Amino acid sequence: MLSYLIFAAWSLLAGAGIPLIGVLNSGVARSVGNPFAATAVMFAMAAIVAFGFTLPLYGHPTVAQLGSAPLVSYGAGLLIGFYGLSATIIIPRFGAASFIAYILIAQLLTSAVVDQFGLFGMARRPIEITKLAGLVVIVAGIAVMEIGNLTKARP
Repeated sequence: MLSYLIFAAWSLLAGAGIPLIGVLNSGVARSVGNPFAATAVMFAMAAIVAFGFTLPLYGHPTVAQLGSAPLVSYGAGLLIGFYGLSATIIIPRFGAASFIAYILIAQLLTSAVVDQFGLFGMARRPIEITKLAGLVVIVAGIAVMEIGNLTKARP
């Protein structure tokens, strides 16, 4: 139970930071003149922090260790890069809440598929009726939230 609460709190903290990535990085983009450079700076900062924790605690990985990871696993870097760039470009134009609303739908549906089929080596966790009902309610809630924005966006 304690580990569940710790992971839930940690997840909430991580989630609170997600919309701030695009909000804060758009300030860097305005300063440097483009979102690509801002995204590169953001990931350089992330690499410095990651290495700052990793090297003293675990040392550096060996070439053999890096080579043993499935090639598809390195796609995570491409995905987070795409996310960071997308947030930097879209949030100032679309709004943080709308961006995150669509991100949330995609995250929930993708994670449900991963869990249902145990993709990428994850444990298989079949979707039960309660989880499906929750997904439907969340998507419906986001749709209601976005209807107002959609009607304002019409010319």
